[in-house]
Amino acid sequence: MSKPLRRRARLGKYLLDKRLGEGAYAQVWRARDTVEGHVVALKLVLPEGIEDMGADRVVREARVASHLSHANVLPVLNADWIGGYFALATRLCKHSLDEHRPAKRSPATALQILTDVAAGLAHAHEHGVLHRDVKPENILIDDDGTALVSDFGFARWTEEKTLTQCGTLGYMAPEQAYGKATPASDVFSWGLVAYELLSGALPSWPFEWPLVQSERFNKRVPPPYRPVIRTAVAFNPADRYPSAVALLEALEEAGRSVEERRGEELPRARELLAETFAAHHGASLRMRFACRRCGGAIAEAMRHCPWCSATDHSFREISGFPLFCPNCERGVRPEWNACGWCGTRLEGNGHKPPKDPRAARSCAKRGCEGELRRFMRACPTCGTRDRRPWHGPGLPDRCHRCEGPTNEEYFYACPWCGA
Repeated sequence: MSKPLRRRARLGKYLLDKRLGEGAYAQVWRARDTVEGHVVALKLVLPEGIEDMGADRVVREARVASHLSHANVLPVLNADWIGGYFALATRLCKHSLDEHRPAKRSPATALQILTDVAAGLAHAHEHGVLHRDVKPENILIDDDGTALVSDFGFARWTEEKTLTQCGTLGYMAPEQAYGKATPASDVFSWGLVAYELLSGALPSWPFEWPLVQSERFNKRVPPPYRPVIRTAVAFNPADRYPSAVALLEALEEAGRSVEERRGEELPRARELLAETFAAHHGASLRMRFACRRCGGAIAEAMRHCPWCSATDHSFREISGFPLFCPNCERGVRPEWNACGWCGTRLEGNGHKPPKDPRAARSCAKRGCEGELRRFMRACPTCGTRDRRPWHGPGLPDRCHRCEGPTNEEYFYACPWCGA
């Protein structure tokens, strides 16, 4: 009889801590390896799952993963039969792609993650492995932001001939629904994940271009990447990349094209405007950073570059703050309970924030002593959204879309909404 699964229960050398997920045949727990001393994600296939699927099917994931070793493939640390369960121990990651807010906010972050996934799939295809269940839940994000392809439970070797239907409806290639999966089927699933992440909508039958939310897709995705994703989601397998190896090559070429475009200088007229504005108002607006795309002066508080509208900026390595927000990657202080720039909830250290010499206003919530710096969107103490309009030197106008302060004489885009 199998041992009940509950917190503090012990299975072999693993001490169960918290259940992270549950399916029809398996549960995933955060557990501590009491021998090696580290924390792992422990997938436990239940006895009924072992009986229904058979022992060979249950251990397939471990067998397949043992043949793969790549920075973008989730490594299996241990696999064994323990107390009536089949246990699969892997690295514990922060969360899956469907929960990763930075990827939904920043196209640059999303494209880097998608390239990581393509690299992991390319490694699998090179070793004769088809994943057959590529979806956001099976893409895990490590502590450093690296994407890892996980869950090879539906995987099979390329040379295996089977008409078994498997995968997840919504992300499954048309031919895979008939049990005829090929490496191009994984490419199709990757393409659906990519399009959904970048447009906010998951395409469906008949997958004819332009797909749903195509305007948002075109607005957010740099031109060199668009044909790559369009080719990946072609209905006919012959029109797609034959494997993730070819897909990865196309993505890397698109990335090089984007970098070349970023290296282009601003038109001289716009460059002069940026230099003139920065000379008069840059210091007071704290525009001491350079846009990663055009090089124009920007402030950490700005969500868009006023000279080229770029929004994929990260201040995690250059901010003067001791910490950074995991969502918008702007600077925060350890005692803050919320990011003042984007409103994301943080785990403050419980200390009362000291008086902020750069504070421009107090929190509008009654009883809160929080202070906001200029252009903050939320109180860093209580997290309350601040909807009062801001003003700033050199910003006499109001954006027609968001009502934020701007300068129509100099700026080419609203620094708050990008209009």
